[in-house]
Amino acid sequence: MDASRVKLFRLRQEPFHRPAPPATITVNPIGYVHNEIAKPMPRGWEEVESQIELRPEHCDRAFGIEGYSHLIVVFYMDLATAAPEFPEQLTLKSGTTYGILATRSQLRPNHLGVSVVPLTGVERRGKAVVLRVRGLDAIDGTPVLDIKPYLPEYDSVPGAILPSGS
Repeated sequence: MDASRVKLFRLRQEPFHRPAPPATITVNPIGYVHNEIAKPMPRGWEEVESQIELRPEHCDRAFGIEGYSHLIVVFYMDLATAAPEFPEQLTLKSGTTYGILATRSQLRPNHLGVSVVPLTGVERRGKAVVLRVRGLDAIDGTPVLDIKPYLPEYDSVPGAILPSGS
């Protein structure tokens, strides 16, 4: 067994002590959304075609992504930070009231959005990579923080239950 494998094996034997979690975190965008949507809207995203243009330093990280049918996109809803109010609860069109964390509202404490979208194409423009998606509920210029392939064995939840009135 080579020395690096022996060292790795020893590391697994040592107890793990998690350091204290950070009080704040900093993230940087890996790309930006481009589409025809200029301002936030509560619904109607199903047919919106968007392009996610990856920053040059992240293009090689998308290698092989064209083999997946769907992606999970994590993005920062930067315009939500200027909202006039940040409600703790929201009443939906159904008349049912939910805490903001039990909705898909953009007025979330950390302004993070997560969407599962079909990947409709991948373009390589010189050193740039552009991912084409449909149904992403993010406006033009939205920073993208992460992209993951949708894996049904991990991401699908058969029998998921929704509360009545949602």
